[in-house]
Amino acid sequence: MQQNTLSTTLGFGGGEGGGDGVLQDLEIAGRLVDKHLNYDSSFPSLLDMLRVSPQGSATVSGLSESDYPNSGDPRSIRHLSFTRKVPLPSELMHHFQHMQCNCMMGLFPEINRAWLTIDSDIYVWVYEDGRDLAYFDGLHETILSVGLVKPKAGVFKKYIEYLLCLTTTSEIVLLGVSFSQTADEEGNSGMHLLPEPLFSVPTDGSYILTIKGTSDGRIFMGAKDGCLYELVYQAEDGWFSRKCQKVNHSRSTLSYLLPFLAFSEDDPVNQVEVDDSRHILYTLSEKGTITVYDLDADGKNMSRVVAIPHNNIMNAALQVAKTVDKSNFKSVVSLCPISTSESPHIHLVVVTGTGVRLYYTTMPLIGGLPQRPSQLTLLHVRLPPGFAANATVYRPTKVHKALYSHGTGVLCSNESNEADTVWTMSSDQYPYHPTLAESQSTHAVDGFVWALADVTPQLWCSALNPTTPQGTKPPLLVTQHQQSPRQLVLLSATGAHVLTFLRPVDQLRQMLEESGGAESNIVKEFFSAMTPTQACATALIIATDPHRPNAQVAEWATRALFLYGANPPPAPVTFTPQTPAGYNFHPTQVSTPMPGQATNTTVVQDAQFSPLHNALYLYLARILRPVWTSPVAKETLLEGKPVLMSAMTAEELGFLAERVDLLAKFLLTNQGGTTPLQPLNASSAKSEHHMLWRGWVRRASLLALRSLLSQALEVLKLMTVLSTHNFTTITTSLQKEIREQLRTMTFRDLVLTGREVCRSLIMALLDRYHGDNASADAISERLRDICPGLYRIEDAKLAKANEIILAAKANTNKAEKEKGFKEAVALCKQIGHHVNVNGISSQLASGGAYEGVVDLCLSVAAQRDPAGLALHYYKNNEPADDHQGYMAFTSRMECYRVIMDQLNQLVGAGVVPQTSPTVPSRPGPPTPPPSTLPSTDATQYANQMMNLIVGSNDELAHVTLYQWLVDTNRTDRLLAITSPYLETFLTRSNGQSPLHHLLWRYYERNRDYFKAAKTLLLLAEQIGDTPVNVRVEYLSRALMCLSSCEMNTASSYSDFMLHMEEKKEVARVQLMVLDALQGEGASADVIAQVNSSLLTLTTLYEKFAEPWSLWECKLAIVHCAGHSEPQLVQSIWTNLIDRELERSRVEPVETRVDSLSSKIKALARLYSANPNYFPLEHIIKECEVRSVRLRTNTSWVVTALQGCGIQVSRLINIYHKLYRSGDSVWEVERSPYHLLGVLAHLITMLVDNEAAVQPPQKRALREQCLDYVAEYLTDLGASADASAGVISAHLKTCQAKLERFV
Repeated sequence: MQQNTLSTTLGFGGGEGGGDGVLQDLEIAGRLVDKHLNYDSSFPSLLDMLRVSPQGSATVSGLSESDYPNSGDPRSIRHLSFTRKVPLPSELMHHFQHMQCNCMMGLFPEINRAWLTIDSDIYVWVYEDGRDLAYFDGLHETILSVGLVKPKAGVFKKYIEYLLCLTTTSEIVLLGVSFSQTADEEGNSGMHLLPEPLFSVPTDGSYILTIKGTSDGRIFMGAKDGCLYELVYQAEDGWFSRKCQKVNHSRSTLSYLLPFLAFSEDDPVNQVEVDDSRHILYTLSEKGTITVYDLDADGKNMSRVVAIPHNNIMNAALQVAKTVDKSNFKSVVSLCPISTSESPHIHLVVVTGTGVRLYYTTMPLIGGLPQRPSQLTLLHVRLPPGFAANATVYRPTKVHKALYSHGTGVLCSNESNEADTVWTMSSDQYPYHPTLAESQSTHAVDGFVWALADVTPQLWCSALNPTTPQGTKPPLLVTQHQQSPRQLVLLSATGAHVLTFLRPVDQLRQMLEESGGAESNIVKEFFSAMTPTQACATALIIATDPHRPNAQVAEWATRALFLYGANPPPAPVTFTPQTPAGYNFHPTQVSTPMPGQATNTTVVQDAQFSPLHNALYLYLARILRPVWTSPVAKETLLEGKPVLMSAMTAEELGFLAERVDLLAKFLLTNQGGTTPLQPLNASSAKSEHHMLWRGWVRRASLLALRSLLSQALEVLKLMTVLSTHNFTTITTSLQKEIREQLRTMTFRDLVLTGREVCRSLIMALLDRYHGDNASADAISERLRDICPGLYRIEDAKLAKANEIILAAKANTNKAEKEKGFKEAVALCKQIGHHVNVNGISSQLASGGAYEGVVDLCLSVAAQRDPAGLALHYYKNNEPADDHQGYMAFTSRMECYRVIMDQLNQLVGAGVVPQTSPTVPSRPGPPTPPPSTLPSTDATQYANQMMNLIVGSNDELAHVTLYQWLVDTNRTDRLLAITSPYLETFLTRSNGQSPLHHLLWRYYERNRDYFKAAKTLLLLAEQIGDTPVNVRVEYLSRALMCLSSCEMNTASSYSDFMLHMEEKKEVARVQLMVLDALQGEGASADVIAQVNSSLLTLTTLYEKFAEPWSLWECKLAIVHCAGHSEPQLVQSIWTNLIDRELERSRVEPVETRVDSLSSKIKALARLYSANPNYFPLEHIIKECEVRSVRLRTNTSWVVTALQGCGIQVSRLINIYHKLYRSGDSVWEVERSPYHLLGVLAHLITMLVDNEAAVQPPQKRALREQCLDYVAEYLTDLGASADASAGVISAHLKTCQAKLERFV
């Protein structure tokens, strides 16, 4: 027979799937786990199963055969439970001979013990085996009631774990209960009763019938007088209270003062029950009255809410169950509170003498939670078995004790004096049924049942069984792999009867053992009745059982998995999430309807998975349910600082890891070979294609499951190790970003996307043991064993390198230190793709191994980009569509950035900070700041690192270093580098301005003056905010570079030289315009326009000189342009003279004249060599006219022109020409002989400065001047002008001097 394996049955290939991203995508498996978890949480609530409407209309059930599906089926009943009987301890038997008044028995399920009172003595023993018998005989009256409660916090010593409350007719006694520290082989501790009572309070005539304690230590007592009492105790006496006193909550203080107000018929309180989850207390009286008390939200107060008489209870039930006889509701025998973990809306189950269960609520269903109790309203009537029309079982009668706990109801019926019949009803078999369906069975118990209790062992850790999103505990079907079977203890005169309810996994195991294999009909019916997926998930618990005695049963369970779960459903199935029969999954649909929301979805056959496939995911989801959506860590305060703690203990994580490991081993063991898929019943190509496609989908899903199992197992084992080695300390050393990420991470996130976080945790764990080689190596080896996927070979090498670095740093031998650093760098270079370059480099730098930093970073950069895509990306100006190049470039830059960071630190250490002088704290040389390198060492290390980069052939590393030197203004160091990559770096634009301001210096340093001049020209011409004066300087430097070139007669060189000179001249004019505009107060925008670039002369004239009336600039522009139109030049000079006088119009005349003289002198120095731009005759005329108008000294013009270097003889000729021109302006100005006066002054100057005239010129000049004077005297002699006589006299004097001028 061919071996059944997951590979052959489900199409699970034997490959690892390492190359296909779809097969390795953990998210696929994660979404399926999410879906199965949602399904497990979508079971109908108790309120839904009872079909209670939101308005609270009461309903009835138990009349249909579907309410008790297995009634009367002996095969099913046999596998529901089994009973174990434990007789009473033999030591007790002889004590019954001395009984005189009373005997009672009961159970203390909290401590797994039973108790017996005989008159005034009480005996306590372990009911499971009858051992550890303890007793107390310190009372002198008959014990009437017994109760065991937890003590209030802070009242007693810690060794007192429980209080035993005993009541007699006259007193109430509190005894301390403690347990020995050492346990026996079975883990049970010995019980001890303190010999002396802790408190003793008189009963004041009240006969206490029942005692009940709350979880926080309050003690309530029901009395025969119908009152509810509380035994209030405290550590010390108060002002108005004693340490221990009895308080009546049924009667007010006024009733004691006026007794007639308290007159009523006594109705003994037989039962007191407390709902600790809601802090509600219920009492049941002998006549069937139910009273509700509110203990308040904190459980500290007490107030009566409502009391419902028995008649009201019976009438309300009859209104709902109208076809049921009234006798079924005549008596009430038990109250059973329902905790919030079972139902947030149904609060109480009331059981009648015929086994009818009445479901009540104390709050309105509409209005939301939380609320406080305000009513007691009937919601549902549940009839016991036997009420269906075709029922084959009889009904329970004479019920005297009852219990309801988490979906299981127990009825004790005393139908004969010799034995009780125990009825059990449980919904554990049908958690997803839309209505309440229960399995039922009966058991015979010898004698009368004195007490019963639910003693199901609690899960050893509550964190492993969290509530669902609705706040309720999931069904037993979901938690049976970790939850112990439900147990019930019934106590009778013959002993303790331990009734164990079999879980579905126990039932299947029993069926396999009885039938001796998986092929029996009863096993097949189990898979059919429970639905194949749920049954397969149950069978997986057995199949993965690691215990050797169960190996045969595990093999049978595995066989059953392949027999009944390997084949997908044969046809499309319509399902509702709350119906087990529709448990199917679609690979592309991962959402699950909310509970109670019916969804009609037809799943295509090809997309369906087999029940076994679904069960594998379902079982894994149930294992991981406690942690899947829970935070990995929780934040708490330690010494006032927030720290992270593991959300689960190492034991809890280890338990989950063991379960996941067992499932992973099962999957691996049953994977089998790589048998190819053989389509079944493939009658056509289309059918074959569909079968192949479905097989591929199954294979992909199972490969994803295997990946998820492996990843989850490694994460669980890693978290276990971290918790063992102090999770808080380890996480404290994490980087802030990783720690913050971990704080908000769920286990799902950590498994699916938290690989880097896990590796950070591993490194932090290893860091904790650095220096302890033995521990670090042991932990490293352990991590490689338990999580090889998270802690790879590369991680181990990295950890070893880190260890070597730390050892080298601590080594004082320089040679060994350097050897250690080199060894660590060599190790890291082997795993360059996995190295945290920043962290390792920081370690190396802290030890002074800066050569290793450069070596490592350059090596890792090369390994990350072996194809050189980054350099291609860089040289092509970083195109946006080159994604591979961008990734390679970014990856390299991360390595280079580490080097630059170290250089920044070294440069910072090499700069001595400027601090204010202080007095040294002690004599001697100044001490350097702590934890800093000496400046000389830092500079040396920095140069060493830069030299290593320059010596490499990594062009991008060169570029990064060059850019760093530019950014840190170390241009001299940059230009000192000799490298073939430097010119390329300086000339590269990449969308930005090239580094021309450094490039020309680079060319100049390398004596390439012609390129330097061209670069400077580009700088001068570049558009931007470069000031004009800087542009002029660039042009001047360019001309200097050209002049330094070797003799070059080429015409291109000459033309370029000429072009540069012209550029410089224009730039000077532009600078002049800029200065003039600034002097005129031009706006910033205008100044920016002038500075924006080198402008043409036309632009300067039209846009700036003309609009702003910059006459001096106009003169410079026309001069530079060679435009010598006389009228334009004369007009400019006229306006220039007027503008200069206008500027000083408020000043004295002498000051104004001096200012104009200075301006003329300045302009003469620029233009006097070219009469086209220095029209002397026009200038003299305009100045003399202004002189007449200003009535100033006639000699200032002559003085100014002499200062310009113009000879007196030339001035005499010009003035003579002006006089003879006969211009009417002098007549208009009423000074016709003004020029003659100036001429007289000029001739006098000539004669007085005889030495300045050359001898050959003297005679000709003398004759010329005598002729001029004779003419002037003739003109003056004919004039009647008042000034003529003065000027004539002056001229005559000049004439006499001229005659002597030889």
